[in-house]
Amino acid sequence: MSELVPGGNLPLPGGALTLRVPGPFDVSALITDESGKVGGDADFVFYNQPDAPGVRLRGDTLTVEPALLRAGAQRVTLTVTAAEPGTPLGRLPAATLHVTDRLGRTLARFAPARPQTETLLLLSEIYRRGTGWKLRAIGQGYADGLAGLARDFGVDVVEDRQPSPGSRATIPAQRTAASPARPSTAALPDPDGLLGAVNSARA
Repeated sequence: MSELVPGGNLPLPGGALTLRVPGPFDVSALITDESGKVGGDADFVFYNQPDAPGVRLRGDTLTVEPALLRAGAQRVTLTVTAAEPGTPLGRLPAATLHVTDRLGRTLARFAPARPQTETLLLLSEIYRRGTGWKLRAIGQGYADGLAGLARDFGVDVVEDRQPSPGSRATIPAQRTAASPARPSTAALPDPDGLLGAVNSARA
């Protein structure tokens, strides 16, 4: 088993992978192409839309099978937010990622520093490298939550402006030409261009 640090990466075996983040968190994933943007609403996997080609979300566990991703997919980025909407992650236990292969063998563990005021954590990504796939640990806090992250990846977000008590925002993740992602800057070394799509301290 590999204990990953931010920026660390690991070659992945073939077949399905399981990524689990236990605790009081909501797990989400974005499937992106070479541009770093989603191709449409099906590329945003979260509690209201738990399935996409090659990606399945069940509770705290994301299953990814790279060979079944939609055509053109280059990355699957894993994020966590608090299960209680709007809660800063600094109020919760540190999020720890556990990665296993299709046989249930543990491949990696990643326990980044706990964010403080941020409401979302970019935890890791699975990305294509040549003919294979690798896992990279990220561990970057993100101040603008799930909706802000989705917009920066090219998703058009429409939130319920009058939610009932205890309800979560509904995010129909539909990307349109009229609503491009807002520009952002990298906050960490970014040799492969992922973090150029996001910014942990947006204005």
